[in-house]
Amino acid sequence: MEKIFSYIEQRPAPQWVCDRVEESWAVLENSDTREVISLPLSSLPKNTRPGSTLVKFESKWYINEAETTARAKEINKRFAAIKARTKGK
Repeated sequence: MEKIFSYIEQRPAPQWVCDRVEESWAVLENSDTREVISLPLSSLPKNTRPGSTLVKFESKWYINEAETTARAKEINKRFAAIKARTKGK
């Protein structure tokens, strides 16, 4: 008997990074497409701040804490490398 397999392609939700907060609005950038949108802070999780990584699922925004932390560590690592290079000059 022949086995039939079906695969469901499941794409991860696009991730958006909060670039900045201006008054009561947040400016978000899509990590993949670089698309920029502005949303009212009231439509985002309470603790959204610049650098937060957000995903939208079923019409609601959530902070991806693991990705937010990983991004912050990578940025800190890059700044440390820049400081180390410029310190020796």
